[in-house]
Amino acid sequence: MKQQASKDIVVAALITDSVGRVLLVEAAHKDGWIFPGGYVEKGESPSDACTREVEAELGLRIEGPQRLLSVDYCDSTEEYVMFIFDCGTFTDEQIKNIVLPPSLRRFTLLAPEEAQPHMRRHSARRLIPTLTARDKTGIAYMEHEEVF
Repeated sequence: MKQQASKDIVVAALITDSVGRVLLVEAAHKDGWIFPGGYVEKGESPSDACTREVEAELGLRIEGPQRLLSVDYCDSTEEYVMFIFDCGTFTDEQIKNIVLPPSLRRFTLLAPEEAQPHMRRHSARRLIPTLTARDKTGIAYMEHEEVF
């Protein structure tokens, strides 16, 4: 008898500014930039988790994700599925009002080509497919380091 799969579900927010720079955060306990986000809690939908995580990590309440942009099955050291949602373009006022929790060291806004070399490995490989999906109507699906 096969055992039913059990995987963590993680969400992240793709947020840009008016000139297309990507908003990234750096955890206090790890080096490298990542998208804002975190784990989905029991009984919570991925989109609700994304809204909650943006508020918890940036101190800003958003109306909710605009749409799903990418899905990544990751089987590295811990197996999980990540959903990245489009959380819009932040205004200068929103960016000025970001308040980070102690778990995050800092945030930045970087052009995609500047961001990738400074991002953690999995986040860096998700960036371009996710941005491409935002510009189109499709959803990027990634698995085992490949984009489908």
